[in-house]
Order: sequence, then structure tokens, then C-alpha cells
Amino acid sequence: MSIDYNTLEYVVYSWLLPIICIPGVAAAALSAIVFAKMRHTSLEVLLCGLSLFDVLVLSSTLFIYPAMNACQNEPDPIESRVCHFFWRSTLVAYPLSLIAQAGSVWTCVVIAFDRFIAVFFPIKKRVWATPQTSTTVICGVAIFSLLFKLPAFFEIVLNESGQITPSSLRLDPTYQLIYMTYMYVIFILLIPWTSIIVVNAIVIQKVREAYRTHKQLTQSNTRTRRDVDERKMTVMTIVMTGIFVLCNIPPAINNIIESYAPQYREMYRHRIPLSTLLVCVNSASNILIYCWFNRQFRRTVFRICSSSTYKRTSSQYMPASKVHRPSESSTARPHKLSVI
Repeated sequence: MSIDYNTLEYVVYSWLLPIICIPGVAAAALSAIVFAKMRHTSLEVLLCGLSLFDVLVLSSTLFIYPAMNACQNEPDPIESRVCHFFWRSTLVAYPLSLIAQAGSVWTCVVIAFDRFIAVFFPIKKRVWATPQTSTTVICGVAIFSLLFKLPAFFEIVLNESGQITPSSLRLDPTYQLIYMTYMYVIFILLIPWTSIIVVNAIVIQKVREAYRTHKQLTQSNTRTRRDVDERKMTVMTIVMTGIFVLCNIPPAINNIIESYAPQYREMYRHRIPLSTLLVCVNSASNILIYCWFNRQFRRTVFRICSSSTYKRTSSQYMPASKVHRPSESSTARPHKLSVI
């Protein structure tokens, strides 16, 4: 039995997206904070940047789709506050989401090459791939993504009634053909995805050889903790970028259908909310991959969460202690008061 499109859109946009995106924003922000605190290697700097892009993707999705679905069900959109919120917020959230998606794609490319250098040039990596160079590269990715998606700020406008509508630039056939079709395929799909797949395939082969070598060396206790951690990080990035590509295949198909086969647009409408959901699941679940493979990340997350929980608990019990001990002078034990 096929699911009605309106029902699917309502379930995905009004329920599933908020359920995934709200904790996803918190998880991605926590990941960015943890990697910013660690920041000892080039990979940690790159993952911090990727987490910030994830925050932007999830936040912009929260601003666009739930409000859009609610606005569609309003009997009088012109008088609806929800619709006006959707129209105005989308002016900013829509281009920001495109910038974040482009930034995520190219950050994954940089991460793949970082692991390539770590596997094939472990000595030179200390010179080529440092936290400083990764910071420069991630800033370059952000600037490139901003400039590449800058026209998106001019694709939608508000009409006289305050409703959001496509601008003349968006409706221009030449713009649609060159920028929205060819440049999207080349700079968001073809070049980055080919780079990720090819580089990861080469790295996987090298890692498999390393596993066989280290399996033999394990018997002589020559296997070091650093080698194990480095290999785990490589496997983690392969898994992460692989899931990224898989989750972004449906949105890529959507854009290709919109550009090259618009006659099938209505036939496969169900793919749109589902592909949006997949992108959000990918951005929100990266923290699980980090925790699974990265021991230091796990410990830092636990330390931050434990510290915040302790502070919350202490602040709850402090007024009670003052009430039950009113005769105690505020200067009797100043060192404890200052700690609390």
C-alpha cells in the first residue's frame, strides 16, 4: 500500500525532522567543542570544521521544513504568523543550508586526503598536515563554499504580500542550465565524490596491507598504541565519508531529476522528504561514529557531560544548604563558597 505524499511530508517535516535535528544540533555542537578542545592533530581540526557545518545544516533544516509544512496547512497564509516566519527565515536559512552542504562535501574531500597522507607519508605528515595547515584549509573551504553558493541569496525574494517567490535570477534559463545544473554536477557531485571514492579505495587497500603486517608483528610486541590509534582514525574517516556519500545519493538524484528529467518530478515526489531526512540523519549521527572509534573523543565527551551535570547538581543543592544552616557565617568557610 502506497503512502499518501501529504501524509509522508507531514510525518517527516513535522515530526521526524525535529526529533532528529534538535538533538542533532546539540550533538554536532558538542562534537565541535570537543574537537576544538583536542585540536592536537590535523584530523581533529578538520572534524571540528565538519561538525560546525553539520550544526549549520541541521539548524537551517529546522528553520525551513517544519514551518513550511505548517504554512501549507494554514487556511489564510497571508495572515498567518507561521507563514511569515517561514518566508522570512527561509531567505537566510536556504542559502546557508546550501553553503553548509557544499562545505561538508569539500571537508570530506580534505579529510580523505588527510588520511591518504597519514597512510602513505607518515613522516612527512608532520610537516604537510599540521593543525595550522588544516585550519587554513578549513577556512579556505568555508570561503569557497560561501562564494560558490553566494548566488543562492539572490534566488528567492519576498513579493508584495510578503510571500517567498523565485527571483528573476532563479527563473533565468541560462542560470539554471550553467550554475544550477552544470556547476552543481561538477563541483558538488563529480569532482568531490570521485575524489572521496578513489582516495578511500586506495587507503582501504593500504590499511588492509597494514593490518596483515601488524598481525605478524603483534607476536613480537612491536605494535604501538600510536599505530593502533592512527589506523582507527583512518577506518573512522573511511566509514564516515562512506556514510556521507550514501546518505547524499538521494538528494543528488533529486537535483539531477529536477534538472534533466522534470517530467518525472511528480512521479517520484516521495523521494524529496526522505532524502532530506537522510541528510539530517547523516549530520546528526556523526557523533556516534566519533565515539565508537575515537577513545580520546569519548573521554572528553564524558568529562564535559560529567562536569556540566556536577555543576547543575551543585547549584540545585546550594540554596538548600543555606536554608538549613542560617546561622553559619558567610565568611566562615569562604573557600568552599567560592568553589560552588
